[in-house]
Amino acid sequence: MAELGVLEAFEQYRPLGPDFLTWLAMSARAENAVTLADGTRLELEVRGPLALAAGGGEATKVTLAGDDAVGAPELRSALGEGKRLVKARLVLTEGADQYAFTFNAETFDLSALKVPVPRIPDLAQYATDRVTAMQHLFDVVERAYEEFLALRLAPEQWAETVESWTAE
Repeated sequence: MAELGVLEAFEQYRPLGPDFLTWLAMSARAENAVTLADGTRLELEVRGPLALAAGGGEATKVTLAGDDAVGAPELRSALGEGKRLVKARLVLTEGADQYAFTFNAETFDLSALKVPVPRIPDLAQYATDRVTAMQHLFDVVERAYEEFLALRLAPEQWAETVESWTAE
């Protein structure tokens, strides 16, 4: 089997990002949390605006804004049409710590990061603490992605999950 080049692999696996973000948002919709297989509960709030796009190179995009965009019937309708979330603002809470970021699912970029770092006068320690907090956030997102992949690679369970997104 020939090894894929970077661009070929990126194109082949591009739908995984939108599927992952949609799974996160829809999993968190009811309880504002996602529970991982190891029992870790990720308190997760999905904030708008939400950007959705159709797969397969279609140019159709939808943006939903509002206090409860993730609970809007328009979201279920867009998901029913095969659109997936491609961008959303996420707020992850662990105990007293809160991490906020915008997730671009098409490129797996996390931007506009706000991480919990106390204000301290030592600039070097502040920078170290900030990098440590960002690394922790990336680790949490990676663990959630691994959880998602286990589901995504099980066709029957994945089909049931996608079907549940449009159910009342």
